[in-house]
Amino acid sequence: MTTFFQVLVTGILLGLIYTLIGAGLAIVLGVLRIVNLAQGILVVIGSFLAFDLFTRWGIDPVLSVLVIIPVFFVAGALGEVLLVRVPARDSPDRAMLVLFGVLMVAEAVATLGWTTDSRSINVGYANGSIVLGGVVIPEDYLVMGALAVVVLGGVELLLYRTLLGTALRAVGQSRQSAEILGIDSSKLAAIVFGIGTALAGVAGAALGVLFPFSIQLDAQWLAYSFIVVLIGGLGGIRSSVVGGLALGLGQSIFSQLLPADIVPVVLYGILAAALIWRGGGIGLARARRI
Repeated sequence: MTTFFQVLVTGILLGLIYTLIGAGLAIVLGVLRIVNLAQGILVVIGSFLAFDLFTRWGIDPVLSVLVIIPVFFVAGALGEVLLVRVPARDSPDRAMLVLFGVLMVAEAVATLGWTTDSRSINVGYANGSIVLGGVVIPEDYLVMGALAVVVLGGVELLLYRTLLGTALRAVGQSRQSAEILGIDSSKLAAIVFGIGTALAGVAGAALGVLFPFSIQLDAQWLAYSFIVVLIGGLGGIRSSVVGGLALGLGQSIFSQLLPADIVPVVLYGILAAALIWRGGGIGLARARRI
């Protein structure tokens, strides 16, 4: 029974962090109908930025998000304006091809800047743990899970408790109708990309504390973001939480039953199955909107 709760707690905390990856992809896809193929490399860059802030200036990854969020938000917004906006007017597919190019360039630049060596963020609480009823809760998982809750909660409030969020959801429902009502959809598109990029950066900072990372991990994080979206659907943060928790629990369970090198293969199999099976996802919303 203790093993069961151990797996459950670890899976939930890990799932909250995975939600950050999928939520960024889901928001951009739900509002703009664009698949951001650069999501994985953005997560990796977030890990490296958090690593540099920690090793050079001693800034804890939790505090580093105060730098990462604005930097990634501005980068995402500028990327939408300069690279994505024009091809997106023709079709989302053209914008996706541009983002594939962004992925290739970002991967090459990141390799030149950080090389392909593996790194890890060795914070003081990485080896600590809290024991509750025989269940060992790693402090780093607990801290990063709490960080994910705070960030996701903030985005949820933005989307459903502010006028900006109402406008974003209106664009997601019908861009043409929103423009008729006087909403500047182009400006909101930049904001959406900024939010999605910022979430990827925060996810990178959190994952960099939990796992060793390198440039080559971008494909894995992109695949995981697809799993979150395909399982949870495009219902915003709440549906992404469903997909993230499913992924986290799945990884935690399979890690107990299978060799470590087999677990990613199983998760990729889940992705393939979800691509075949998916209708609207099993999350709270089944329509293509937030």
